[in-house]
Amino acid sequence: MLDGTKVLENLVVLQWSDLSLLPEGRYNKYSRELPQTPWFVEGERKQSTSVQELLSAILNSTIKAQDLKFSSSGLEDVDVRCLGVGRPFVIEFINPRHTLLTQTQVAVLQCAVNESTHLVKLRHLQIVDKKDVKNLKEGEEEKTKTYCALCLSTQGYNTAALDKLNELSEVSVEQKTPLRVLHRRPLATRTRIVHTITAVPIDLHYFKLYLITQAGTYIKEFIHGDLGRTNPNLRQVIGVDLDIVALDVEEMTVAKETSTKT
Repeated sequence: MLDGTKVLENLVVLQWSDLSLLPEGRYNKYSRELPQTPWFVEGERKQSTSVQELLSAILNSTIKAQDLKFSSSGLEDVDVRCLGVGRPFVIEFINPRHTLLTQTQVAVLQCAVNESTHLVKLRHLQIVDKKDVKNLKEGEEEKTKTYCALCLSTQGYNTAALDKLNELSEVSVEQKTPLRVLHRRPLATRTRIVHTITAVPIDLHYFKLYLITQAGTYIKEFIHGDLGRTNPNLRQVIGVDLDIVALDVEEMTVAKETSTKT
């Protein structure tokens, strides 16, 4: 103590917070040039925005959180559209300034997102508890997804070839990690089930495939074979070169979702 003045030494101020706000819903993605999350390759950004940013920017203008975490039930490639009722997702807004939103406010935010862009559409937005978030990741083996693929055979095909595809069901497929993602995912072999296949001719070179598969199936590789890394593959089945021109996710099932929808 000097001259009656108290000196406080080693004063430590601790501030702790575990507050979060969790909007959950489904999104559609209509662009073939839009990643789900910010996409960087060797430090260089590849696209100007993402699904995560298009959704979270509008929401956080009201919630005003310090940080956020985006989670979803799987993800689609940049060039794949997500149609139907959309892909389930949740955003955890960490340390938000506003922790309570009315149903009216949530509905207004959903409309604001949908009016701000034509690249995505937000559906069924609601606020959930942390215990509900685990439903997104649970039961991956039981989830199924429905796809529509536009396929091309440069050498052409005949209707008998498509008949072979239409005869297939409950196909067990062994897939090594695709070459296109091997730089960022570990090498592994996974078994997935393709439940149904419906092939619809367009002309002598193009046809559409409608597939219902186990979640986690690499559809592009199931079609063209990935240089033999996916077996069996449709290129083997019909005996002609195949490639995929466009792919859409049309439907997906989730083991359990919260029942309240706004």
